Amino acid sequence: MKKIAWLLALFMLFLPFITLDYHPVMAHVEMVQGDIRILAGWTNEPPIVSQLNEIVLIVTRVSDGQPINNALSQIAVTVNKGAESKSLQFQPTEESGTYTAEILPTEPGQYAVVMNGTIAGQAIDGQIQIEDVEDTAQFTFPPASAGSNEISQEVIEQLQTVITGLTAQIDEANVVAEDAKNASLSATESAQESRLAADRAYLFGMIGIGVGAAGIAIAVVALSRKDVVTVSRGQKL
Repeated sequence: MKKIAWLLALFMLFLPFITLDYHPVMAHVEMVQGDIRILAGWTNEPPIVSQLNEIVLIVTRVSDGQPINNALSQIAVTVNKGAESKSLQFQPTEESGTYTAEILPTEPGQYAVVMNGTIAGQAIDGQIQIEDVEDTAQFTFPPASAGSNEISQEVIEQLQTVITGLTAQIDEANVVAEDAKNASLSATESAQESRLAADRAYLFGMIGIGVGAAGIAIAVVALSRKDVVTVSRGQKL
């Protein structure tokens, strides 16, 4: 009987640890303005470059700790990375007062959630620096070999040399094409000049023929008149 009582007492001692769910500690950052408390962070932590993630906001009242539903209806929320800014469209989750927006971080470093508007009548204007996005290099194992997925510096230099050569060839081809274009224009102009010269020669030839024919006609007329005069004189004699 004593053994059963001891086991029951032991069971009651560990019962809270058995029934409670385990939740990982999340690196969420808090901002309080008036009676509004906002926790911001990532759904998947640590956030990794080029891995789809979510920014999560948990909005509650400071006075009673109760979550606020429809809290983001009158507030604009953006995420900033350096000088870059992106508007986020948060959606409510099954948990009251909790909202998430999908994002794919493309650079490592610090991100900030910027909020401006009102929540439950309280003016909100501020930003929360959430956990830095990590590069994949520190989580990669085993390290990728130099010849597998990475391009070596030697290959990059060879590609640059090839690109430089191709650029020079393209420039040379452009020069040749321009020279050919100019030569074609010159040939066209020469052909036009030759045609004009031929037309002038033909015109002058026709004029010469006309003048020659006129001369012949005049000579024939002159000779005819001379013969008439000679015959007339002979008859008088």
